[in-house]
Amino acid sequence: MGEPIKSTDPLADVRHRAPALANSHIDYGLLPELTGFSVQLTWLLAHALLMKELGEPGITPHRFSVLEVVGRNPGLQPGQIATALALTRPATTLALDFWEDRGCIERLQLPDDRRSYEVYATSFGLGELERLRARTKKADEALTSHLTDGETKKLRRILEKIHL
Repeated sequence: MGEPIKSTDPLADVRHRAPALANSHIDYGLLPELTGFSVQLTWLLAHALLMKELGEPGITPHRFSVLEVVGRNPGLQPGQIATALALTRPATTLALDFWEDRGCIERLQLPDDRRSYEVYATSFGLGELERLRARTKKADEALTSHLTDGETKKLRRILEKIHL
């Protein structure tokens, strides 16, 4: 026998993360008609694709988002980062701790308030961010691989109407 045929579906390795609703023996009732359920299933696939592409269990979409915001907005305070990403302050602090332990960010105390600090990406962190951005883009492209460029842009515009 020859080599197994490789799937051309970029989602093939992660499809098991979301249930296949079509031709299922499970009655999902109202769920397939709910936008939120569809978004949830899409998020499961997006998360799995990104985790696979990043290849490092400690780097999650949440942590990548924190580093991206810090890298693009030098000097933000943790509360601002939390607000920007709709995260709790403790979750933000844990993500900042993760990146600080890796040498990707530094926290600089504000001179007029010893309890507050600003967050900056280090030069190493900016390099790491570039590497992660490329992998994140690759995962996102895989997620929308069954859509045309126009459909992808339209999908983003539609979703923005909900979350903006």
